Amino acid sequence: MKSNYAIIRGVPLSYDQCVTTQHDKINVALARRQHAAYCYALEKAGAKLIVITADERLPDCCFVEDTVIVVDDLAIITRPGAPSRRPEVKAVEEVILKHKTVRRIVAPGTLDGGDVLRIGTKIFIGLSRRTTQQAIDQVKEIVSPLGCEVIAVPVHDTLHLKSVITPLNETHVVMSAGHFDESLFSDYQQIVLPMEEAYAANCLSVNETIFVPTEYPATRAMIEAEGFYVVELENSEFKKGDGALTCLSVLF
Repeated sequence: MKSNYAIIRGVPLSYDQCVTTQHDKINVALARRQHAAYCYALEKAGAKLIVITADERLPDCCFVEDTVIVVDDLAIITRPGAPSRRPEVKAVEEVILKHKTVRRIVAPGTLDGGDVLRIGTKIFIGLSRRTTQQAIDQVKEIVSPLGCEVIAVPVHDTLHLKSVITPLNETHVVMSAGHFDESLFSDYQQIVLPMEEAYAANCLSVNETIFVPTEYPATRAMIEAEGFYVVELENSEFKKGDGALTCLSVLF
């Protein structure tokens, strides 16, 4: 599916106070340079940027993926699992209203966009520490009239579903094994990464370009062997914030 637009949000100076399980010190200046390179790469791949200004009160706001799910002409505003992140949705909703009809996840359900993986008419949603079954049921009610099937995927030892599996197109997925029932993805060609490169299971597919994080050579080689065009992006400072490549944009 072609991505005409990419919503991105700036990196606040407060980003080093984000919600994370990592312990390495975040270099905010470097994060901003990496984010600028990311934005340039999206544009080069053919996505027009829709830029939302960073909010210093919201350290995690650059991880815009978690705030909204786009399904055809609908945008589903999420209710993030981390309470401190819930105010992030307001600015995103104001922007997406210009392009899509908006629906919302309501309390007490919680949903992070990083748990939502769409392949064609199938929408896989991770049942995780951040996303509840009640929210998954709400998504199912919203998208069923569009002919979409929602499949809950319990995950463990990972933050989000897309931390450990992402689609390259409608036939191929790249994944780290051992975090979910892999038979749910038996209809797709599975590129299973070596354990030491598990982080690179979060790849970003934009208009026939596959973006992968730097320093994961086996991942790049395995994806290229399947015939994909691969570009590496530095992502070290977002990894420190429990983020990855898909986290920084919303494509539609």
